[in-house]
Amino acid sequence: MRRISNEKFSFKYIVREIIIVSIGVLIAFGINTLSSNWKKKKVYNEYKASLIADLEQNLESLERISLAQNQKVKDLDEVILALETGSFQLNEVANTLYKQRKSPTFFPVSGTFKSLVSQGEIELFSTKMKRELFNLYDTNYERTVYNGNLYDEIYVEVYDKEIRSMMNLRSQKIDNPNRLTEKDFIKSLMVILDEAKSYLSLIKKSTYESQSLLESLKS
Repeated sequence: MRRISNEKFSFKYIVREIIIVSIGVLIAFGINTLSSNWKKKKVYNEYKASLIADLEQNLESLERISLAQNQKVKDLDEVILALETGSFQLNEVANTLYKQRKSPTFFPVSGTFKSLVSQGEIELFSTKMKRELFNLYDTNYERTVYNGNLYDEIYVEVYDKEIRSMMNLRSQKIDNPNRLTEKDFIKSLMVILDEAKSYLSLIKKSTYESQSLLESLKS
């Protein structure tokens, strides 16, 4: 009888110890999970705040460039029309052509996004948010920067070369006014105008997409 009693006692003791250990493991696992989730949330919030700051800076840059580019397109349009009709003031044309030499180029702040991708932390964000981030940074921004560089190259190879051949850049006066009304010169200005409009369109699209992503992050 004593042997049976000891066996029952031993069995109950083992079961109780197993239950206690199991509960301890579950509690430890739960605490570890909570701690891990808290750390992930903390990292997510830090990246989110950094992305918002980057986007706000990019929007400020895009809006500034958009205003400048709008003015460039408007001025160039007016100059081409004036040259085609022959009704222009030489000094005004010289001033406008000289100002056209300055080309605003967009270079996005993308350090946070690159860090997210390289560190694998991009997985902290939802599928929808990841898609929006890649669409903005790897598509819209890349296209805008590429076209901005192309735009600059055309300015150097076409526009700047033309202006230097007819204008004294130091005095900002046109030495060869007859060149202004020549068809190939006006044609060169039209090429520049097309590129200016194309670049402006990309700037506006990147502005819209940046604003849309910013609102999603803030909501």
